[in-house]
Amino acid sequence: MPTELRAASWNVPVSNPADVVVGITGAGGYLGSALGQSLRSSGVEVVAFRRSTPNSLDATDRYFELGERPEPGTFAGISCLVHAAWDLRETNPRRSWECNVDGSKRLLAAALDDGVQRFVFVSSMSAYFGTRQHYGIAKLAVERAVLEAHQLVVRPGLVYGGTPGGMVLTLSKLARLPVIPVFRDAKLFTAHIDDLTAAVEQLVLHAEVASGVFGLANESPTTFPDVMRALARELGSTTATLPIPWHPLLAALRVAERIGVPLPVRSDSLLGLVRGPQCVPDANAAEVPLVFRPFPEGLEGTFEGP
Repeated sequence: MPTELRAASWNVPVSNPADVVVGITGAGGYLGSALGQSLRSSGVEVVAFRRSTPNSLDATDRYFELGERPEPGTFAGISCLVHAAWDLRETNPRRSWECNVDGSKRLLAAALDDGVQRFVFVSSMSAYFGTRQHYGIAKLAVERAVLEAHQLVVRPGLVYGGTPGGMVLTLSKLARLPVIPVFRDAKLFTAHIDDLTAAVEQLVLHAEVASGVFGLANESPTTFPDVMRALARELGSTTATLPIPWHPLLAALRVAERIGVPLPVRSDSLLGLVRGPQCVPDANAAEVPLVFRPFPEGLEGTFEGP
């Protein structure tokens, strides 16, 4: 019998970051690692949940594998759990759903059973009603469970800045080409990594914030060609672009995936780029001011190597 999800009590605002212990799943990822550094610099105790082998974990780390059933007590002592883990290795839709969606629901239930007071699920701007992207649909399914438990959902935009990672790292490879393929009608909402971690920190530490969906991105979209030209300039590459129709490319990627051809980008990721949301969700934005700089501000130095 599945555990009944219950709402957390947020009646007492947090006045001292030292009183909070924040757990982060996916702590080794682009966002998870940046968030951990930001919280620690603010005096917050952070517990990193990693899928590393137990003997390779640091003293403050705990083992966690998304898709596995957490042992009772896994999240004991955690005030707030930020769930940023998502397994993109699995390409089979059914197994991916079992790992990410069912696994996230089990994680939520286990966290609340262990006394976690606040649960923050890192979703995606692709998770909007009407999306046709499998990734967005899966994120929406987890969002529903999180909101039913009266917890928080955040939807980051295209994250850039700091050590390159995520989708920007993938796009930077395309930006190195002699001629950059672009999709003229595609628009993206962007979020600098420093602004994003600051926003999540605000939501973690302000206990009076009500349950809801928070869009974490600059409210003005940037066209896909402008994003690619900005990345190319930062890389010192050509900014020559070639508009291409995305429907034939999507079909070609799907055929290649069916026959097992390795690809630099998935068809589902392409669908998320060209068919994104029309606006940034702003639930309860007045309670906690979340400020995001416009793209490409803060992009400078992103790709500078040691």
